[in-house]
Amino acid sequence: MKRILSCVEILDEGDVRALHQATLEVLSTVGCRLPHERVLRMMRGAGAKVDEGTATVRLPPELVERSIAHAVGAEAGQTGRPRFAQPAFIRRSGFRVGLSTQANMIDYHARSRRQGTTEDVLKGIALCNALPHVRSCMPLVTPADVPSHVADLYGYSLCTVYSTKPYGVYILSPETARQILRIWELVREEPARAGDRPRLSYLLEPNGSLSYDEFSLEMALIFADAGHRIHVGPMAMAGLDAPVTLAGTLVIQNADNLIGVVLCDLLGLPGTWSGSAHTLDLRHALCSFGSPNQVLLGWAAIQLGRSYGFEVTVNSALTDACVPDFQGGFEKGMSGMAALLAGAAGVGAQGLVGADQGASLEQLVVDDEWASAIDHIFGLGFEVNEETLALDTIRQVGIGGNYLAEDHTVRHMRETYWPATVFNQKSWDAWMADGGHDVYARAHEKVERILAEHYPPPPLLSPEVREKLDALVEGARSHPELFVPERYRAEERA
Repeated sequence: MKRILSCVEILDEGDVRALHQATLEVLSTVGCRLPHERVLRMMRGAGAKVDEGTATVRLPPELVERSIAHAVGAEAGQTGRPRFAQPAFIRRSGFRVGLSTQANMIDYHARSRRQGTTEDVLKGIALCNALPHVRSCMPLVTPADVPSHVADLYGYSLCTVYSTKPYGVYILSPETARQILRIWELVREEPARAGDRPRLSYLLEPNGSLSYDEFSLEMALIFADAGHRIHVGPMAMAGLDAPVTLAGTLVIQNADNLIGVVLCDLLGLPGTWSGSAHTLDLRHALCSFGSPNQVLLGWAAIQLGRSYGFEVTVNSALTDACVPDFQGGFEKGMSGMAALLAGAAGVGAQGLVGADQGASLEQLVVDDEWASAIDHIFGLGFEVNEETLALDTIRQVGIGGNYLAEDHTVRHMRETYWPATVFNQKSWDAWMADGGHDVYARAHEKVERILAEHYPPPPLLSPEVREKLDALVEGARSHPELFVPERYRAEERA
């Protein structure tokens, strides 16, 4: 069987029903906070109970279940059907990882952390372009050498000019959302890239338990009104904005997701469901990316989300380690492989160290390496047929022979062998003769080789389009007043 059949379960049928019913009760009795006038009107029109004074919305179970049904393309009334007993055929060649954006950059030579710069963003883009198992690009850092009100827009514009892969950015203001839509329209005019840009999407994240802030909601509406998608991305944290018990955390995670699913349904968009819950490290009051609880939460979230019919991405394959070391490899491998074998559609963003402690070019190279190994596992599988059984070759070689020079070996060695580029596969003596470097140092050497060849990255847009893009960003830079929250509030009052 070339495909990999997996059925990792942590919940039984009663558990799935209990989590679903608890979520419906929370949404209908406690409710959620959605402080945006248009959103409140939509919710009221759909049958939700709305308290204008507190912007609290209580969602009736029938509204939630109808929205789930619409999101997964099911008939109304058939939502929540558990599919946990059905094993998943794990895809799949083509496993790839994506990126995140951090505030700080880890400096390899100084062994220190500093604010990110434009140069860091460009080096990150060059690295993303060259690494085969990085599927998409973002600014690795928020550049601190430009005015803060345009840092997100500027990072997006750099990706637009230089990234050979799909890209995005964390959007920090409604005005940035509008400007990004203008960039998207502008790039569509580029003859060399015509039809090469997918539709945009906005990542809608809560600002607390059962709460979305007015600016995030406004940005979501800006994208929706322009015909683009919304992805919902809650990250409930056990012990902080969710109960410390894992089941209680999953109730909040599910509730935050389903609030977004209802909103998307009312906007006529397909909803999404994210399994990216975490636990709080109670000793240090930090979000933990590497806790063993990431495996447990990931398994349960995948099972619950799939029971509705959603594909589920989880924040696995992450670590609390601040350098690429054994801890980092163990934590990433533990939660990443566990999630994929449970049927996850994807894992967490890569290229960062610790729990959002900073971006690292070396870590991104290591992440590309293990992603290559995962792709080999799921892509190759274990195929049994007359050719792979190799009986004719075994008979020919016989007892005590070796297979190194056989035609069968030549035919199949490239598909079977996985060649590491950063991980060590040498003997002790050969490794020492090469300098005896650890994986961190070898990753840095690869970073230097890639940047020597690919940095600075060549522009992909014509000079005419780049000139228009620069003018758009410069205009935004010159008008910080357009990006302040008070402007949006004034528009709402008007």
